[in-house]
Amino acid sequence: GGLVNLSISHNGETAKIVLSGPDGVWYGVGFNAQAMKDAPYAIIVDGSGSVSERKLAEHSPGALLKPSVKVESSSVASGIRTVVLTRTVASADYSIPATPGVINIITAIGNTPTFAYHKARTGGRIILLPTSTSSCICAPKTSDYLSYMNQSTQEFEGYNCVDEPRSDMLKHGDGTGRNVPNAACHMMTYHGGLQCCKHQFFLTDVEQDKMIPDETDTYFLKWRYYFQEYVPATPTIPASHKHLHHWVFLIDADVNDYEEDNARYGHSSIGKIEAHLTAREMGLEDVPSSFKGITSVVMTPHCHAPSCIREEFWNADSGEIICNVTAQYGSPEYGSTGQVFNEADYITIPPCIFGDQPGLQKPFTLTPETKIRAIKYFNNTYRHLGQMAQWTGLMVYDTDPYVFV
Repeated sequence: GGLVNLSISHNGETAKIVLSGPDGVWYGVGFNAQAMKDAPYAIIVDGSGSVSERKLAEHSPGALLKPSVKVESSSVASGIRTVVLTRTVASADYSIPATPGVINIITAIGNTPTFAYHKARTGGRIILLPTSTSSCICAPKTSDYLSYMNQSTQEFEGYNCVDEPRSDMLKHGDGTGRNVPNAACHMMTYHGGLQCCKHQFFLTDVEQDKMIPDETDTYFLKWRYYFQEYVPATPTIPASHKHLHHWVFLIDADVNDYEEDNARYGHSSIGKIEAHLTAREMGLEDVPSSFKGITSVVMTPHCHAPSCIREEFWNADSGEIICNVTAQYGSPEYGSTGQVFNEADYITIPPCIFGDQPGLQKPFTLTPETKIRAIKYFNNTYRHLGQMAQWTGLMVYDTDPYVFV
């Protein structure tokens, strides 16, 4: 760690530990830890060379342990005290590894002879290696990076693609049915998407950088809210409103930046991905400690133009389709494709709204264990990057009115 020198050797049964640090003040080392909050086993040497063992705690000296080390020697040279200790390899408080590998350590020194708050602290690691056979000191590691305009870099290894039945991404990820992972699962096959679209990034080539004007666009958003005043329940009349709770899940599980591809690029094709999960796994929020059902009020998919075609939400237990939403695009049948909200390829995604009022779908209730099947269909004639396939909505628990605990 730079403050304390440490060496360990053992024969499988007895270990020899050599510690060196400044004389006249305490110093110590904690094993198998990166911080005091890891509550490590520690050896402390005080300013006179006495040795103690402790179980440290976060921002605390922790507890004194029963001695397990024997002081073989303690010497001082050029202001450095070196103690040589022995102990058994195996111990109830901390067993030294019997196989080659890395041990994380924390070290500290004080400015008083007795153990107290540290003057300085740091961390490090030591590597145990066999003495009679060959061993690899450094395990090979490959790191992948994305670069923007040859000026900034960020490490990116690919997304954590989940296996079936939860997600298609790991084994049938491109939507064609082929036995391949989605290209976003690995850096070497990632063609682009959200990782290439960070704050102040422009989607241009390096050669086009000088063409980007040094200007800032200012825009405004206007929101209009409709609401009704809440009327509390009375002994004879229920409350006018119920607590609405948000939920959201991704058909592509942990990716949310997947790629849509085609087995024959440029040939007309429709792809699909799907997910299988339970209602309990729908990304529910404000989950009560116990509930038996959730009733949806509104739900809608989230997907991108120009490839999104349709998303379906099925009750896999009953075989009933609960919500089926087809994306609508700007079209001449609605007027000029230069008209606001009817531009060519402008996408709108209508929601499914549930209620007892005329014209609405009747509300449905799912138990926590109800099996869900969610599907997205998309036009993958050409490759599309940075795609999303979400289901989200608002619902009420059967425990309404919900009490936060």
